[in-house]
Amino acid sequence: MLIFWICRRSLYRAFHAVHFRAEEPLAAPPSKLAAPVIFYANHATWWDGYLAHLVVRQVYGLEPHLMVDLRQLRRYPFFSWAGCFSVDQENGREALRSVDYIAKELKKGPGQSLWIFPQGEIRPQEQRPLNFYTGLGHTIRRVGACYVYPVATRFEFTREQFPEIFVSVGAARYFAEGERLKVKEVTTELEASLTTELNQLRDEISTGQRKDFVTILQGKSSTDTNFDKLLGLFPKG
Repeated sequence: MLIFWICRRSLYRAFHAVHFRAEEPLAAPPSKLAAPVIFYANHATWWDGYLAHLVVRQVYGLEPHLMVDLRQLRRYPFFSWAGCFSVDQENGREALRSVDYIAKELKKGPGQSLWIFPQGEIRPQEQRPLNFYTGLGHTIRRVGACYVYPVATRFEFTREQFPEIFVSVGAARYFAEGERLKVKEVTTELEASLTTELNQLRDEISTGQRKDFVTILQGKSSTDTNFDKLLGLFPKG
């Protein structure tokens, strides 16, 4: 829980707010889930790991595991304290070992989850196509039964001094135990789902559509807002 509070505090100090919406709830309460949950998201900023902890713990009440590229973990080793583990995209044998490791972790009991960035590295949030690696597909095949959710994230400067984060979680794709999967086909399918979620989020935020979002973290106020509050302390006239 210490890592969660560090992540939450860091987001509070850097952003005006984090807004969240989900197309559907979990299939069951975390303690009664019959299969682990895999969230797969776009990777646009350094803050994504912190955001993953906020969403997974605060919104869903799940135990988080984060899969990140080996190069990034070597560059920022403190991320290993936050439940991150590495995958070497350049070494197929080592990558499969990482997949085996997380599969065992996710099967330890109900309430386990994985947050994965299939793009493998930080890329601009407007980049299309997303160009997924196949690690997500291999992980699903190795884990077996699981619920897989696309997570679109968007960082925006709107009317506030500090940026805001918007998180949109799409509908789950359930994979059954023993289901015959072709990794490339699964990768293509899931990439298309996240692309649709990202494009919809971009279009809605750009036109001011926010009614479906709830604020899960209220961060720093703008200077003008604080000044208005200060003026409100003094009687008028």
